[in-house]
Amino acid sequence: MITVFTPTYNRSHTLRRLYESLKSQTYKDFEWLIVDDGSTDSTKDLVETFRYENIVNIQYFYVNNGGKHRAINFAIQRARGDLFFIVDSDDYLPSNALETIWNFWNALQNKELYGGIVFRKYDVVKQELIGPRLDEKEFDSNCIEFTNRYGSFDKAEVFSINVLRNYTFPEIDGEKFIPEGFMWDIISSDHKMRFVDEVVYFCEYMQDGYTKNFRKNFMSNPKGFRIAYEYILTNRKYKILRRVKALVRIIQSYYYEWRKKNDLTAKHR
Repeated sequence: MITVFTPTYNRSHTLRRLYESLKSQTYKDFEWLIVDDGSTDSTKDLVETFRYENIVNIQYFYVNNGGKHRAINFAIQRARGDLFFIVDSDDYLPSNALETIWNFWNALQNKELYGGIVFRKYDVVKQELIGPRLDEKEFDSNCIEFTNRYGSFDKAEVFSINVLRNYTFPEIDGEKFIPEGFMWDIISSDHKMRFVDEVVYFCEYMQDGYTKNFRKNFMSNPKGFRIAYEYILTNRKYKILRRVKALVRIIQSYYYEWRKKNDLTAKHR
């Protein structure tokens, strides 16, 4: 079984599109695990209408707003699938996505050696594949080597739940965001990943999403970003240019942390 995990915050206006895409899946042995990260809109009522239809197997949890990484930590302990597939609330899936994922996973030999499978995303606004075409349709590697070879771009990672449960995102008081990518790099350094040049994910970058608000997130969550950049800086598997950029980001993080403390101090005067 596959767990499709969706963390959501005030996205009742986009969730239905994802729900409709899940209803149309050709592979039916999946659950939709939703962690509502403190929404104040009609998300809960909307999900209740989905559950009432009794078409998709839905687990719904409402938690205090803590950020996507905390929602992931929460969800992996409650997932019932063999595979864990993060699908954001403003994105959706082609109808054959879960069947494609399961078929590639089922075909793997020695599954216990793999952390999961990495597929492709398609930008529905620009109407183009995200990232370049790969040299091979299917191959084994890790996320660091892949990025060194093809560059950094969004991909659709699907993880073995048995592997994922051994990894936890750091949770920092006063911060609500930490970049996901460094954790995927850690997992794929410990376990092989199968890379497949096939689209299983349709995405649309919203104006209020993480991708378009990098600087704002960085300024608000300097410690979380520093953890990710320190991992890059100290790992010689990354290209030297990326490690140099990580050093610059670490310096920025200390400045943003200092500024954040001073802003808080000023507010309490």
